[in-house]
Amino acid sequence: MDSHQSRAPWADPPKDILDLVVRRISCEVDRLRMGRVCHSWRLALAKLKPPAPPPPLPWLVLPETDVHGLTFSCVLSGWRRTHPFFLPHAARHARYFGSYDGVWLFLAVDGQGDEDQDHLLVNLTNFQFLDLPNAIRIDPMFPQVIKDIEIAIVAATLSRQPTEQGCIAAGIIQLPPFFLGVKAIAFRRMGDRVILPFYEEVCHEVVEDLLYYKGDFLLLTREEDIRVCPEPIFHEAHVQVVSNLLRFQPRGDDENILARYLVQSRGRVLMVVKLSSPLDYWPTSAFRVFQREDRPLDDGMLEYSWSELDKLDGRMLFLRRGCSRSYEAADGYPGMEGIYFLDDRSFHEPIFHDPDMAFDHAYHCSDNGKWSKSPSPQVDRCFPERGQSKYSSSVWILP
Repeated sequence: MDSHQSRAPWADPPKDILDLVVRRISCEVDRLRMGRVCHSWRLALAKLKPPAPPPPLPWLVLPETDVHGLTFSCVLSGWRRTHPFFLPHAARHARYFGSYDGVWLFLAVDGQGDEDQDHLLVNLTNFQFLDLPNAIRIDPMFPQVIKDIEIAIVAATLSRQPTEQGCIAAGIIQLPPFFLGVKAIAFRRMGDRVILPFYEEVCHEVVEDLLYYKGDFLLLTREEDIRVCPEPIFHEAHVQVVSNLLRFQPRGDDENILARYLVQSRGRVLMVVKLSSPLDYWPTSAFRVFQREDRPLDDGMLEYSWSELDKLDGRMLFLRRGCSRSYEAADGYPGMEGIYFLDDRSFHEPIFHDPDMAFDHAYHCSDNGKWSKSPSPQVDRCFPERGQSKYSSSVWILP
């Protein structure tokens, strides 16, 4: 048998067969791996112009645990297959609290003290690091006495790309135990190392999520109202913030609500409610999706309400506080309509703790998956299995 006959039958496939194979592989990383199968495939791929992949979707980042290292997965590879990705050592052991379009990742790395955390924004394409505030200036009674209080940022969003002039960040922050573990809202300019105080009556409600939409920061409250904050004005010693609370018509109570999210989809604002069932082993059991409706009244005022959508209508919703996104299955993702969710139960748990008390913080990372509304509502645990992490919950990387 000559050498030509001994070659594997797939080593030199016809061009049309190879073209069909490439068209079924949408993931860029998988295409690179395909080129490493053998020399003839690499040559054939170099001559073949592959079809353009559909618009990219978020990558799933699962943090390190005692058993598993940091992993990256994408929907185009079937989620359970992971991709290699380099991150600096400090970033691998960081707490991830969100992401932004253009593969920007919000993270907090350990500082010099036992509890100190250094908040950063890193771009995973060029590894550009931008500093974020680690403290807030508190002077509620005596303005001449200025004191900086350490904070922990737990969710964040931006008004525009962080490298653009005029970028403003809004975040949900957690304060130390002597403030009773309260969560607050903060605004800052990119480059500020300390968050300046604002004295207006801005937000006393418990905030579930935040979204930047058409020039305003929208804050979703636990009562399912929305507080609208236009971009604030920054002065030398304080921030000028104005806001307006939009009270929504009560829609009735859901039992066992785990979380509420704001998502911009098709030019509208959606509220997605995550539900659990006390009879299920896994916490997440279902979702309800509502669309904001503004109805004019006879007196010229507006009535705000949440109208439930009876179907997703081709939407692919990726949920996480501060960085939820909506994509379209019609853009090259047939059969992938659904709600993709991450385990964010740790959002409600304190980051700061009493140093005199034993404390072993662990982040939940197991309640991840996809929920489909049709043909019948169901949860698919389609992500890699992962136990608790000492560092962080899971997060999306936004393309």
